[in-house]
Amino acid sequence: MYVVNYQERELEEVNLAGAELTTVRWLIGKRTGAKTYVMRLFEIAPGGKVPLHQHDEEHEIFILDGKAKILGAPTETYAKKDDAVFIPSNEEHGYDNTEGTESFRFICVIPLLKNEE
Repeated sequence: MYVVNYQERELEEVNLAGAELTTVRWLIGKRTGAKTYVMRLFEIAPGGKVPLHQHDEEHEIFILDGKAKILGAPTETYAKKDDAVFIPSNEEHGYDNTEGTESFRFICVIPLLKNEE
């Protein structure tokens, strides 16, 4: 077991094509001893976005701060502080904070990927 402050984890720019003003910190993963799940902290600054994309793994998300449009939903949908979002495997999704005035911060939990270091 261990406890770590999130600021001790490396801050990385999200390198997905089309992502803007978005960072991630890998809080828990294979390198830190996890065998099943990965926990990440994302922050999308005002004016930023993560474009539509999809993955084989499902996502469980908890919104810590802010409000943003959830792209890929069948109707216009927003997620805000204290909301939980579930994204099934292979479903297109993205996040749009281009109209936001504060950072959109969320925890994202996914299954541990075999190719993760």
